[in-house]
Amino acid sequence: MARRLRVAQLIQYFGIGGIERMVEGLVPAFDARGVDTVVAAYRGDGPVREALEARGAPAVLLPGRSGLDPLLPFRLARWIRTSGADVLHTHHLGPFIYGAAAARQAGVPHVHTEHSHEIYDAPRRLALGKRMDGLATVVAVSEEIAAWRESAMGQRCIVIPNGVPVPPTPTPEVRAQARRLLGVAEGDVVVGCVARLAPEKDHATLVRAIHTALPAAPALRLVLVGDGPERAALASLASELGVTDRVLFLGARSDVAALLPGLDLFTLSSRREGLPLSLLEALASGVPAVTTAVGEMPRVLAGGAGRTVPSGSVADLAAVLAGAALDPDWRRVAGNTGRELVRTRYSMDAMADAYVHSYRAALHRRRAA
Repeated sequence: MARRLRVAQLIQYFGIGGIERMVEGLVPAFDARGVDTVVAAYRGDGPVREALEARGAPAVLLPGRSGLDPLLPFRLARWIRTSGADVLHTHHLGPFIYGAAAARQAGVPHVHTEHSHEIYDAPRRLALGKRMDGLATVVAVSEEIAAWRESAMGQRCIVIPNGVPVPPTPTPEVRAQARRLLGVAEGDVVVGCVARLAPEKDHATLVRAIHTALPAAPALRLVLVGDGPERAALASLASELGVTDRVLFLGARSDVAALLPGLDLFTLSSRREGLPLSLLEALASGVPAVTTAVGEMPRVLAGGAGRTVPSGSVADLAAVLAGAALDPDWRRVAGNTGRELVRTRYSMDAMADAYVHSYRAALHRRRAA
């Protein structure tokens, strides 16, 4: 029997962000394709580490010093060797920098995924990005990111769209259970956001939009799933606006899939995005979306699965959320459209197949060199 391929995934956090959930979802998909997974993070622990372990993927936290940590590549190289990994897969610029040095030391090929491009807003980061193709097989999660890399860096990379499983159509019982978990009433029109509470996600605009929309749509209720440095400021803002009873902070959760069927709308107010896994997960659960028009989100929603608004516009976001809250027929049609979209264009199987192919191709090139 041929030896199974083993892939080491390097991420920053074990939180509930899109990258962490992507890696978690790939574990069983890879296992079905003869690929084992080991995972390391170096910035912070969280519920996804336990979920990874439960799926059979050894997961370790390799904490280091804050800021630039010159010793981290050595610890990572030792982890790669002791784990028996054949390939290193990194996500985002920070893990790429540490991972490129570690992969070189460990003697394994390196596959890297770019989830957004807005981070390249400084000359030093842009210079690092231009060196990626010489050090790793670079993958973009969307055509928009790949086109930007070609324009800004003169480099065309592979595109592997994010993918998620499509669960069974939620039954009334599943929806009722999800709403109990969310802590909302049956009459609430629940708007959910699954994202780290970080500045680039611009939750403050979302909280202000809910406040602005409430006179027109008083049944609106906002549920924020995730944690991060902006939590205290957002709670203070909700209190200042008098919407504390309309905004629920659920913190980091490992049961996001069980919560989604209880939503009436999904939203992201981000200033920058690539192809958010949380958006695809919501659409797969039949939840229509209202997002900002950044990254790949306008392309995803253009076919009728949701609506987009300009980033940073409280008035536009409030108007669209209120309109969607008052239009259950639109929500039903858009929700069905979203499920079909994910099934046909953003499936977990397609994503897993493409990554396994990229790993094997990278190994073949290394052995042929």
